[in-house]
Amino acid sequence: MTDTSTRPATAPTTWQHASALRSVVELLLGLSFCATVAFGGYAAATGHMQVLAQVAAIVFVTTLVVVLVNWFRAAEASER
Repeated sequence: MTDTSTRPATAPTTWQHASALRSVVELLLGLSFCATVAFGGYAAATGHMQVLAQVAAIVFVTTLVVVLVNWFRAAEASER
């Protein structure tokens, strides 16, 4: 049997507050992914809108790189 009267049932969590720019970039990442899938699917089905699908894919890959670099820099900074 464990005595839980002296310790909390769950560990306290600390939330890292993201900057507004980081939130916007992550939102753009999700939206560009949805646009890439939607335009790509429509382009594959009809043969139209290939340019929009390509632009959406470029925006998606660019924002993905920015977010990943930001995450890795934050993880590296927290280790120091």
